[in-house]
Amino acid sequence: MKFVIKKIAGLIITLLIVSILAFLAFEVIPGDPARTILGTEATEGKVQALREEMGLNRPLPQRYGQWLGEFVMGDMGTSYSYQIPVRDMIGDKIPITITLTVIAFFFIILFSIPVSVLCVRYENKLVDRLFLIFNQITMSVPPFFIGIVFTVLFGLLFRLFTPGGYVPYTESISGFLGYLILPGAAIALPKAAMTTKMLRNSLLAEMRQDYVRTAMSRGNGFWRVLMRHVIRNGILPVITFLGWAIADVITNSIVIEQVFGIPGLGRTLISSISKRDYPVVEAVIVLIAVVILVINVIVDLLYRKLDKRIEV
Repeated sequence: MKFVIKKIAGLIITLLIVSILAFLAFEVIPGDPARTILGTEATEGKVQALREEMGLNRPLPQRYGQWLGEFVMGDMGTSYSYQIPVRDMIGDKIPITITLTVIAFFFIILFSIPVSVLCVRYENKLVDRLFLIFNQITMSVPPFFIGIVFTVLFGLLFRLFTPGGYVPYTESISGFLGYLILPGAAIALPKAAMTTKMLRNSLLAEMRQDYVRTAMSRGNGFWRVLMRHVIRNGILPVITFLGWAIADVITNSIVIEQVFGIPGLGRTLISSISKRDYPVVEAVIVLIAVVILVINVIVDLLYRKLDKRIEV
């Protein structure tokens, strides 16, 4: 229980720091939201009047305290550009980004575990060497470039999907999920390659342990030893990496959404930054931080659950 309380306390403190940095960042970045809304031709008097109406002339600590209190209560503010509550503006976009992240993580697991086991089974043979070469190439290619290749290959050449033909989940769940498969795969491939390499090395190290030789000397076959003993121990270092990989998947989805024309949090974030729509940007940044930090806490708890000898 002390471990759980410690992790939750750390999560709250980290979120507080993230919220402060997100709020202060726009005090440093050049640009005035009031000037952006009114345009460059507006008089200084009109700009100052709008700043007063928006509360931008109040002291910074007062504005941050009010914003944080309202955010905790579920009020994320009002969009400067669209004059609608931020919660309503991004509410229907959160499921899109979450679904894309889940699909990408599913592909990471689907690709990495079978390939790692296959490489261990045929260590230093042709299959193992070919996968290692493919892994090195895949790890060096950024997800957005893979997304572009997928768009050209499967969209323009093979016409398996329509580039930019996003299907909302409110219209068709199957169409929505189908359109997210390629973006999810584009995000997943580099991380799947890294996971494969790490898991392969971890499993090979476990296969050389004394308990494996003892189990095999008792008549247990390779697959039985691997599935019942080796994977449980070998996957421990990979769990921490997967927690970090999920965070990276979320950040990569911001760019991939632009490539495939997906109206998720990523596109909203980029659009709001260009428009100096600070309430939207701050809300999206804090929400992403919440998801990443919660996932890291879950990973730490899972890590400790699998091996109680380890102090996380």
